[in-house]
Amino acid sequence: MIFISSQIIRFLKNMRNTILICLLTSVLSLSATAQITFEPGYYITNEGQKVNGLVRNADWSNNPTSFEFKANASAKSQTIDIVSAREFGIDASSKYVRARVDIDRSTEDIATMSTSRAPDFNEETLFLEVLVEGNATLYKYKDGQLIRYFFKTENSDINQLIYKKYLFSTRTTAENKAFQQQLYDQVNCLDQSVTQISNLSYTSRQLVAYFVTENACSNEAFTNYEANRMKADFNLHLRAGVNFSSLSVSNVIAVYRDSDFGNSIDPRFGIEAEVILPFNKGKWSLFTEPYYESYSGESFREGNSGPLSNYENRVDYESIGLPFGIRYYAFLNEKLAAYLNLGVQWHFDFDNEIVFARSSGSEIPITIKAGQTLFFGAGLSLNKRYSLEFRYNTSRDLTSTSGTVASEFQVVSLSLGYKLF
Repeated sequence: MIFISSQIIRFLKNMRNTILICLLTSVLSLSATAQITFEPGYYITNEGQKVNGLVRNADWSNNPTSFEFKANASAKSQTIDIVSAREFGIDASSKYVRARVDIDRSTEDIATMSTSRAPDFNEETLFLEVLVEGNATLYKYKDGQLIRYFFKTENSDINQLIYKKYLFSTRTTAENKAFQQQLYDQVNCLDQSVTQISNLSYTSRQLVAYFVTENACSNEAFTNYEANRMKADFNLHLRAGVNFSSLSVSNVIAVYRDSDFGNSIDPRFGIEAEVILPFNKGKWSLFTEPYYESYSGESFREGNSGPLSNYENRVDYESIGLPFGIRYYAFLNEKLAAYLNLGVQWHFDFDNEIVFARSSGSEIPITIKAGQTLFFGAGLSLNKRYSLEFRYNTSRDLTSTSGTVASEFQVVSLSLGYKLF
């Protein structure tokens, strides 16, 4: 453990909230002006004219109602809404078509779930995402938790593939899987049996695979747009840095046993596993970072009955932190990104104690048992390989199981990261 002057550590302790606010403000400001990616694309007007140019690739998690378009790289962008475009797409990446369709928006929230098995259709004009296009075309519509699939064949217009959860009784739900019968009747080049199709689930993965197989069976050209979409990515990072830590302990019964164990700078080491989510151009991720940390301190307090009554308290603390968090990236250019993260973490403490001792030799140990804490962080990523992060942790009570002793362990950290893969 490395000690520095109390004046400097106190300054860092007092300034940590200010530093965090400045970092958060900076990242939010940067995200507002972060790099916007326009890629070669097109849209089709209501008159059927195809207009080529650049479309902003937002990698939409929900189906859009409009999109940004530029005639060329130097042109000013314009927003084109669903009323003005019959179709738009990004070359070899994604395609959306406007359609007037019947859609069932029945909720799967059991508190408001319908008791009717039949879909509750309403006619709406939507941009549907094309997943597979061919003799049999598969579409997807997503709006928050609502996901619906649609299909079209050479002999039919666009219709929803019907799937609905409903209340069968007060405590039981049932499923209307009419989409399986729809596919059996209208998209069945391979002449699959009812039993085979009954194993099909209402998910992108299984429906895309089914439509790809069906189109391949017809020996006609088709496009699988889903194959070109961004997939979830996994990163593994080594992390090393320092904790700026302090610990104070108060005794609700014996105030004279209150102790300030001081401030210190201690190393922290960890390994981070991160999953980049497959939407919104990889701006969101989930991560966990098991890490090791330690803290040691001593506290002296003069007694009122001579040298043997002096308090010489001490603590040696080690733990493994296990945080789980969510991260947002703001891509500033091709090499540099700023990010914010937040989450909750658990602490697995070693067999440590806070010892209240007197010079006479008497000791009262308090077993350390920390609870969960929250954390907030901001950082920079360079070349998707190196990172620098400042992280603030909410106060941790190391004596959570004690009824008479309360503690406040405060930590802010600064760490460097290196991506292994």
